[in-house]
Parts: sequence; C-alpha cells; structure tokens
Amino acid sequence: MWIEKFQIKKTNRVAALYPTTKLWIVFFYSVCSLLLSTVNIMGIPLLIIPWFLVLPILATLSGVISQFLKAMKKAAIIAIFIFLVQTFIIPGGDLLFHFGILYIYSDGLHTGVSLSVSILNIAGAFVWLFQTTEMKELSRALEDKGMNYKASYILLSTMQMIDLMGRNSKIIMNAQRARGVETQGNLFVRAKAFFPSMVPLILSAIISSDDRALALSSKGFEIKCKKTHILNVEYSGNETLAMVICIIITSIVAIGRVLLWILP
Repeated sequence: MWIEKFQIKKTNRVAALYPTTKLWIVFFYSVCSLLLSTVNIMGIPLLIIPWFLVLPILATLSGVISQFLKAMKKAAIIAIFIFLVQTFIIPGGDLLFHFGILYIYSDGLHTGVSLSVSILNIAGAFVWLFQTTEMKELSRALEDKGMNYKASYILLSTMQMIDLMGRNSKIIMNAQRARGVETQGNLFVRAKAFFPSMVPLILSAIISSDDRALALSSKGFEIKCKKTHILNVEYSGNETLAMVICIIITSIVAIGRVLLWILP
C-alpha cells in the first residue's frame, strides 16, 4: 500500500525504541549525571567525566556514532568556552596557577569542570535522542500519549522551521555571493553580509507560516473530531527491558550517592 511508504522502519534495536521510551532514557541519564556531579574527588567532580563515556557507547549501539561525534564537536566548543570563562573569572579557594593577569583558583576550576562536563552530558543525551528519532515520530508518539494535537504540531513545526531557516540562510548567502557580495573574511565583513540577508530570511519564514496556516485550515485542522494519521509509530518490543535497565542503574546511582552522603 502507498501508506507503507510513509512509515519509518528501523532495524537497529536501540534506535527502534519507542520515542517516549528514549525520552525516559534521556531523563534517567540526566538524573544520574546530576547525582554524580555532586560527588567530588579533591574538589573536582571527576565521576561525571567517565560517566560521559556512556553516551558514545549508546550511540555505537544505536548505529549513529559517526553522526554523534560530529554533532558533539560543536557542543565541545561551547563547553570549552564555558570552562575557560568560569576557570579564569571566578575567584575563591586556593590559587592554583598565575601567569600575568591570568589567575586560576580552585573554586573557578571546580565550577568550570562541573558546568562544561554537565553541558556535554545533557547535550549529548539530546543529540543521541534526535539522531535516532525523527521529530515527526516524537510528536506522533507524544500525541498518542495524550498530548493535544495542536501542541504536538507546534512542537513539530517549530523544529522543522529551525531546519528550514538554516537551509534558507545558506541559499540566501550563496545568492548574495553569486551577486558579488563579499561574504568571506573577517568578522566585520561577515556581519555586513549577514544582516542584510536577515530581511529575506524573515520574510520567507512569515510567508511559509501563512501558507502552512492556509493548508491546515483547508484540511480541517480546527475541527473537533478524531484525527487520522498517515504515520504510525509502533513499539519495538524492547521498551520494557530498556526501562528496567534505566531504573536499575538510576537506583544504584541514587543509593550510592545517599550512602556517600551518610557515611563519613
């Protein structure tokens, strides 16, 4: 049947998990990361660094390790920037390093490591989620779980709009370059080329939103009735096992953290 062409088939067992199950995995992973970030060794939360290795393993099992590492490069740049800012700006504690006007204190180093690695942990979990799950799958699954169809559409259209505006931005910049506008060079030259391109980009986004509204109206989006869907999201059968593993690991981490807090 022609409807089968719109279905998403996945052979990988981890990637084929139900979208809401993956959301729970991200939630449990975030909870474990926050719990482990409070465990300090010599004032540094070292235990959240090896915990980050869970994400590459999960991405490998999902078959998206190359895409995962590529996406994490951008998150790593942000994490390094935050680490440097926090390390060199925040005073307090013992003076660890001094060179010219640069000072590194123990409190600043602790905060920098904690924030940067926490960002890598949380961002990495969501990178894995969105690389193994299409937004239309996620919005469809959330609607099946009780989310209002209008809210699920807003979620889907917002994420699609971000991707669409990114592609349109590249098209506009290429068109500007074809007309002889200088788009390469220092920061000032790039800014001169970027800001004029914002006008057609915003106008195209507004026109696109208007067209979507007309299309939804013609398809009876506002009518109060049971909605039909072409895309069907099915369970893979491994959701229960995945949830049990997540609950066990989270429980072990939580119990261990409580014991470390209670015991001297």
